[in-house]
Amino acid sequence: MNQKFSIYPLLLVFIFFSCSSGESYLEIDALTTKVHTERTANYTETRNAYFGDFHIHTSWSFDAFIYNVRTSPDDAYRFGKGEAIPHVSGNPIQLQRPLDFLAVTDHSEYLGVMMQMKDKKNPLSELPIAKSINDPDPTISKKSFGKIGFSIATNWPYKELIKKDVIQNTWEKIVAAADRHYEPGKFTTFPAYEWTSSPAAYFNWPQYARNMHRNVIFKGGKVSGMPFSSFNSQNPEDLWQWMELQRTKGIDLIAIPHNANISDGKMFAPTTNDGDKMDMAYTETRMRNEPVAEVTQIKGTSMAHPALSPNDEFADFEIYQYTLGRGEPRVQSQPKGSFVREAFKDGLALAQDVGSNPFKFGVIGSTDCHNGASNIEEDNNIGKSGLQDPTPEIRMSDMKSGTRTRKGAVGGVAGVWAKENTREAIFEAFQRKEVFATSGPRIKVRFFASWDFDSLNLAQANLDSIAYALGVPMGGDLKKESIETTKAPSFLITAIKDGEGANLDRIQVIKGWVDKAGQTHEKIFNVAWSDNRTLNPDGKLPAVGNTVDLKTATYSNDIGAIKLQTIWKDPTFDASLSAFYYLRVLEIPTPRWTTYDAVTLGVDVAKDVPTTIQERAWSSPIWYNPK
Repeated sequence: MNQKFSIYPLLLVFIFFSCSSGESYLEIDALTTKVHTERTANYTETRNAYFGDFHIHTSWSFDAFIYNVRTSPDDAYRFGKGEAIPHVSGNPIQLQRPLDFLAVTDHSEYLGVMMQMKDKKNPLSELPIAKSINDPDPTISKKSFGKIGFSIATNWPYKELIKKDVIQNTWEKIVAAADRHYEPGKFTTFPAYEWTSSPAAYFNWPQYARNMHRNVIFKGGKVSGMPFSSFNSQNPEDLWQWMELQRTKGIDLIAIPHNANISDGKMFAPTTNDGDKMDMAYTETRMRNEPVAEVTQIKGTSMAHPALSPNDEFADFEIYQYTLGRGEPRVQSQPKGSFVREAFKDGLALAQDVGSNPFKFGVIGSTDCHNGASNIEEDNNIGKSGLQDPTPEIRMSDMKSGTRTRKGAVGGVAGVWAKENTREAIFEAFQRKEVFATSGPRIKVRFFASWDFDSLNLAQANLDSIAYALGVPMGGDLKKESIETTKAPSFLITAIKDGEGANLDRIQVIKGWVDKAGQTHEKIFNVAWSDNRTLNPDGKLPAVGNTVDLKTATYSNDIGAIKLQTIWKDPTFDASLSAFYYLRVLEIPTPRWTTYDAVTLGVDVAKDVPTTIQERAWSSPIWYNPK
């Protein structure tokens, strides 16, 4: 392990984020939260699909408060359960269907401080920065918020705003809110926060900062007494070491990176954070702490990029590729090192060199909505953050900037296969990576691999039980066949449409592998599809069609399938080469949020703005290693 990484436990003792009384940050007692030990009514060994959002911000995040968001964590959990909550537009907002689980992930940097500075009874309101932030002149308040963003990006905090009593009090309220709304078997909540590392030098802010953000999710039972913020360190390796320390105290937690697409190649770089060569200890530490990545949300999708996968006709999906920052001109984020499929391939190559794969993670979607609400429905768009985009008029006028035309205005959803809807079962699903991502719809995706699926009958009873007995699910490792080394594995593949959404177009298997020279490759297989279409000689599948009426923002399910299922065997399998496989499931075309807004306003969508969308789901991979 490199020296900078290994001496961290010693350095941690001296970090500046200490209590004003001299009490060490490390000595703060853990918090105790609810646990559930009895089986719920819907418990099943073959696991249920549950859908949720692991990325929600409220007014307790500085960048929500700036846009006049005033919701609380309690509001966010009520929204997730299907209740109506206030919105800056003046109209209440409400999900058409409740979620199964939710985590409020307010930024640990200045956690809850903006709301406290607004309270005239709070001593924080007398600080000069508080008075400028609350100034009725928007030019003054906006400039002050710019200073807050600058302090985070450059790691120069206002120390009077990060005192122990200020942050700890807010954190305890966040944990208590999660406990208050936890209903095992019905609605599951998780104590959580966002570690907001956005490294930038003073001379290139506000145009440029690299997104290295992680959401830190606690299983429950015991929770850290204080969050570790990017003011402690902007290096994710330091975050992992802090997490390792928490586990010695009986605290279970994971970190979920997101928006690699705007990391400028940093999130999935083939080196450590400091540019050193990875070793096995590094890769194992990373995977122990980050078993899952968020791959689609409001700030774009980071699964694939056309420049990295030029032969993939569906790679260009809700691409947003500017770095963090709000100044002009915007700075492009480089694709290499910023997208998941490339990381999966690079991980195979690194494993040949290092002996362990640093990018062997599962995938989920979430929203990153800053309204205290999950923005996941194209026809029920509530915007990303308060006054920034609350109404169709504002959202459509913003199209002229050009930078938002490819920025998905609605977020993704996290899918899990868990035995029941509890903290313990869902958290364990994340740890074993039996999770999947969707761009919003609640598509159910199942994926198993085995050497013994050849005799399976798709119509037989207890198919899922048999699949678990004979194979491994998404997120798992298919071990080398010990008897017949040239035998190709079989994959049991199932996708079921969202019961209230669009029919399915197709299922594709995305395969990546590394050859003996260390070169990586990828191939896309269409394996199941609707409407009796015939594959072209090159393996491409004709388009499913399009029923969208742009004048009314409607579509019909006259095409597509309710369910697609198959058993597929890899025709290109080489038992000597490491590989991964994951699924991509496409819906038929439906109206995009831009079309719903245009119809509401009675205007046309700009020519360079997408009008339809093929919503989709991605499974976590299954990995094969010949060693």
